[in-house]
Amino acid sequence: MRVKLFLLCSLTFLSACTSMSPPATNQAMLPRVYQQQIDMSGRLSAQYEANYREQSITVNFTWSQSPDQTLISLLSPTGQTVATILISAQGAQLTQTDKPPRFAKDVDQLSTDVLGWPLPVAGLRDWLQGYLNAAHAIQITKATSDKAFNVDGWQLRFVSWQNESQFERPKRLDLSRQTDQVGLVSLRIVVDDWTTP
Repeated sequence: MRVKLFLLCSLTFLSACTSMSPPATNQAMLPRVYQQQIDMSGRLSAQYEANYREQSITVNFTWSQSPDQTLISLLSPTGQTVATILISAQGAQLTQTDKPPRFAKDVDQLSTDVLGWPLPVAGLRDWLQGYLNAAHAIQITKATSDKAFNVDGWQLRFVSWQNESQFERPKRLDLSRQTDQVGLVSLRIVVDDWTTP
Protein backbone atom coordinates (compact mmCIF):
# COMPACT_ATOMS: atom_id res chain seq x y z
CA MET A 1 0.00 0.00 0.00
CA ARG A 2 2.80 2.40 0.88
CA VAL A 3 4.54 1.54 -2.39
CA LYS A 4 1.39 2.35 -4.39
CA LEU A 5 0.95 5.61 -2.51
CA PHE A 6 4.61 6.54 -3.15
CA LEU A 7 4.30 5.79 -6.87
CA LEU A 8 1.08 7.78 -7.14
CA CYS A 9 2.66 10.80 -5.41
CA SER A 10 5.75 10.53 -7.63
CA LEU A 11 3.71 10.47 -10.85
CA THR A 12 1.64 13.44 -9.66
CA PHE A 13 4.83 15.40 -8.89
CA LEU A 14 6.39 14.59 -12.26
CA SER A 15 3.20 15.57 -14.06
CA ALA A 16 3.15 18.91 -12.25
CA CYS A 17 6.81 19.54 -13.16
CA THR A 18 6.10 18.82 -16.80
CA SER A 19 3.15 21.20 -16.92
CA MET A 20 5.18 23.94 -15.21
CA SER A 21 8.15 23.71 -17.59
CA PRO A 22 8.81 26.97 -19.53
CA PRO A 23 7.69 27.16 -23.16
CA ALA A 24 10.24 26.47 -25.89
CA THR A 25 12.18 29.55 -26.91
CA ASN A 26 12.54 28.48 -30.54
CA GLN A 27 9.42 29.83 -32.20
CA ALA A 28 8.32 28.38 -35.52
CA MET A 29 9.11 30.53 -38.51
CA LEU A 30 6.08 32.35 -39.87
CA PRO A 31 5.05 31.79 -43.50
CA ARG A 32 6.37 34.41 -45.88
CA VAL A 33 4.12 36.77 -47.76
CA TYR A 34 5.12 37.57 -51.33
CA GLN A 35 6.08 41.24 -51.47
CA GLN A 36 4.89 43.15 -54.52
CA GLN A 37 7.02 46.08 -53.37
CA ILE A 38 10.51 45.40 -52.06
CA ASP A 39 14.01 46.87 -52.17
CA MET A 40 17.10 44.68 -51.98
CA SER A 41 20.83 45.02 -52.34
CA GLY A 42 23.63 42.53 -52.52
CA ARG A 43 26.37 41.00 -54.63
CA LEU A 44 26.34 39.06 -57.88
CA SER A 45 29.07 37.11 -59.62
CA ALA A 46 28.82 35.58 -63.09
CA GLN A 47 31.05 33.08 -64.88
CA TYR A 48 30.64 32.43 -68.60
CA GLU A 49 32.58 32.03 -71.85
CA ALA A 50 33.50 34.67 -74.40
CA ASN A 51 35.80 34.12 -77.39
CA TYR A 52 36.47 30.58 -76.12
CA ARG A 53 37.79 31.89 -72.81
CA GLU A 54 36.30 31.73 -69.37
CA GLN A 55 35.15 35.13 -68.15
CA SER A 56 33.98 36.30 -64.75
CA ILE A 57 32.48 39.46 -63.36
CA THR A 58 31.52 40.51 -59.85
CA VAL A 59 29.18 43.42 -59.20
CA ASN A 60 27.08 44.86 -56.45
CA PHE A 61 23.41 45.33 -57.19
CA THR A 62 20.33 47.16 -56.01
CA TRP A 63 16.86 45.83 -56.78
CA SER A 64 13.75 47.99 -56.46
CA GLN A 65 10.51 46.19 -57.25
CA SER A 66 6.93 47.45 -57.34
CA PRO A 67 3.78 46.02 -58.94
CA ASP A 68 4.34 48.20 -62.04
CA GLN A 69 8.08 47.97 -62.62
CA THR A 70 11.45 46.63 -61.53
CA LEU A 71 14.62 48.72 -61.50
CA ILE A 72 18.00 47.01 -61.16
CA SER A 73 21.35 48.76 -60.91
CA LEU A 74 24.61 46.87 -61.36
CA LEU A 75 27.54 48.59 -59.67
CA SER A 76 31.28 48.04 -59.78
CA PRO A 77 33.08 47.24 -56.49
CA THR A 78 34.06 50.94 -56.36
CA GLY A 79 30.41 52.03 -56.65
CA GLN A 80 30.30 53.12 -60.30
CA THR A 81 27.17 52.17 -62.23
CA VAL A 82 27.85 49.42 -64.77
CA ALA A 83 24.28 49.18 -66.06
CA THR A 84 20.68 49.87 -65.11
CA ILE A 85 17.77 47.71 -66.19
CA LEU A 86 14.20 48.99 -66.09
CA ILE A 87 11.32 46.57 -66.70
CA SER A 88 7.73 47.73 -67.09
CA ALA A 89 4.62 46.77 -69.02
CA GLN A 90 6.12 48.45 -72.10
CA GLY A 91 9.18 46.19 -72.10
CA ALA A 92 12.76 46.40 -70.88
CA GLN A 93 15.36 49.14 -71.11
CA LEU A 94 19.05 48.57 -70.40
CA THR A 95 21.34 51.57 -70.06
CA GLN A 96 25.12 51.65 -69.78
CA THR A 97 27.30 54.67 -69.11
CA ASP A 98 28.08 56.71 -72.25
CA LYS A 99 25.94 54.42 -74.42
CA PRO A 100 22.43 54.91 -75.76
CA PRO A 101 19.70 52.88 -74.05
CA ARG A 102 18.71 49.55 -75.57
CA PHE A 103 15.10 48.36 -75.61
CA ALA A 104 13.51 44.92 -75.97
CA LYS A 105 10.42 43.01 -74.96
CA ASP A 106 12.45 40.13 -73.51
CA VAL A 107 14.63 41.39 -70.65
CA ASP A 108 16.57 38.14 -70.36
CA GLN A 109 17.57 38.24 -74.03
CA LEU A 110 18.39 41.94 -73.71
CA SER A 111 20.78 41.30 -70.83
CA THR A 112 22.56 38.60 -72.83
CA ASP A 113 22.89 40.84 -75.90
CA VAL A 114 24.20 43.87 -73.99
CA LEU A 115 26.02 42.49 -70.95
CA GLY A 116 27.39 39.43 -72.70
CA TRP A 117 25.85 37.03 -70.16
CA PRO A 118 22.24 36.22 -69.26
CA LEU A 119 20.58 37.64 -66.15
CA PRO A 120 17.16 35.98 -65.56
CA VAL A 121 15.42 39.09 -64.27
CA ALA A 122 11.91 37.77 -64.91
CA GLY A 123 12.53 34.71 -62.75
CA LEU A 124 14.47 36.56 -60.08
CA ARG A 125 11.36 38.56 -59.14
CA ASP A 126 10.13 35.32 -57.60
CA TRP A 127 13.34 33.43 -56.78
CA LEU A 128 14.86 36.20 -54.67
CA GLN A 129 11.84 35.87 -52.37
CA GLY A 130 11.95 32.07 -52.25
CA TYR A 131 9.20 31.33 -54.77
CA LEU A 132 9.53 29.28 -57.94
CA ASN A 133 6.86 30.58 -60.27
CA ALA A 134 5.07 33.77 -61.21
CA ALA A 135 1.84 32.61 -59.57
CA HIS A 136 3.76 32.22 -56.28
CA ALA A 137 2.10 28.85 -55.79
CA ILE A 138 5.33 27.05 -54.94
CA GLN A 139 7.07 28.47 -51.88
CA ILE A 140 10.49 27.16 -50.87
CA THR A 141 11.61 27.08 -47.25
CA LYS A 142 14.92 26.32 -45.62
CA ALA A 143 13.67 22.84 -44.78
CA THR A 144 12.90 21.98 -48.42
CA SER A 145 15.65 23.86 -50.25
CA ASP A 146 18.51 21.36 -50.16
CA LYS A 147 18.06 20.36 -53.78
CA ALA A 148 18.30 21.96 -57.20
CA PHE A 149 15.19 23.07 -59.06
CA ASN A 150 14.95 23.27 -62.84
CA VAL A 151 13.07 26.48 -63.60
CA ASP A 152 12.85 28.26 -66.96
CA GLY A 153 15.95 26.44 -68.20
CA TRP A 154 17.99 27.33 -65.11
CA GLN A 155 19.20 24.98 -62.42
CA LEU A 156 18.41 26.89 -59.24
CA ARG A 157 19.65 26.12 -55.74
CA PHE A 158 18.78 28.03 -52.56
CA VAL A 159 22.12 27.68 -50.79
CA SER A 160 21.58 29.63 -47.57
CA TRP A 161 18.85 31.50 -45.74
CA GLN A 162 18.54 34.40 -43.32
CA ASN A 163 15.95 35.04 -40.64
CA GLU A 164 14.29 38.43 -40.54
CA SER A 165 11.42 39.24 -38.17
CA GLN A 166 10.58 35.52 -37.90
CA PHE A 167 10.56 35.14 -41.67
CA GLU A 168 12.99 33.00 -43.64
CA ARG A 169 14.35 34.68 -46.75
CA PRO A 170 16.90 33.43 -49.27
CA LYS A 171 20.41 34.68 -48.51
CA ARG A 172 22.32 33.03 -51.37
CA LEU A 173 21.14 31.59 -54.67
CA ASP A 174 23.25 29.66 -57.18
CA LEU A 175 22.07 29.39 -60.78
CA SER A 176 23.51 27.69 -63.84
CA ARG A 177 22.48 26.84 -67.38
CA GLN A 178 24.04 25.80 -70.66
CA THR A 179 23.64 28.39 -73.44
CA ASP A 180 24.47 28.51 -77.12
CA GLN A 181 25.86 32.04 -76.89
CA VAL A 182 28.23 31.91 -73.90
CA GLY A 183 28.49 28.23 -72.95
CA LEU A 184 27.92 27.28 -69.32
CA VAL A 185 26.76 30.25 -67.26
CA SER A 186 27.02 30.20 -63.46
CA LEU A 187 25.56 32.94 -61.27
CA ARG A 188 25.95 33.42 -57.53
CA ILE A 189 23.65 35.95 -55.89
CA VAL A 190 23.96 37.03 -52.26
CA VAL A 191 21.27 39.28 -50.75
CA ASP A 192 22.68 41.52 -48.04
CA ASP A 193 19.77 43.84 -47.29
CA TRP A 194 15.96 43.79 -47.52
CA THR A 195 13.53 46.66 -47.15
CA THR A 196 9.76 46.31 -47.37
CA PRO A 197 7.03 48.95 -46.87
